[in-house]
Amino acid sequence: MVVRVVKKLMLAGLSVKTNNANEKKEETAKIMQLWDDYETTGTYGKTFNKNVHSPMYCFYSEYEDGLAGDFKATVAIEVTKPKNAVIIENERYLVFSNEGELPEIVAQTWKEIFEYFENNDKYTRKFNIDFEKYSNKDDIEIYISIN
Repeated sequence: MVVRVVKKLMLAGLSVKTNNANEKKEETAKIMQLWDDYETTGTYGKTFNKNVHSPMYCFYSEYEDGLAGDFKATVAIEVTKPKNAVIIENERYLVFSNEGELPEIVAQTWKEIFEYFENNDKYTRKFNIDFEKYSNKDDIEIYISIN
């Protein structure tokens, strides 16, 4: 893991409200369905000002109570103009990288993140905007906003 500053990143996509308790149970999980909905609704094609070379993202925002509360999950791509975009600007992140088969590697990396913050106090989570970046099929980077 490394610390990085994201100077400016504009993202737009399709969102759903959920929480960690719901995501632990298959019958109440919403994020996997969100990925399917992004595809079936043609959200990529409907996104204005998209960066056609953008990797896929899933970002987490509007945290209501840290790990315990609701948050918004958004499957997104980079856009070139701020209209209807979530803008991340000059934010510090602790970045966790992993390789492996999707979606298992995503769950494994989040498990490592939860364990890291439970057992270490060098960095504290900001619960601002966190995001997963999918550069290619078997690569993931998860950016956790830190103070």
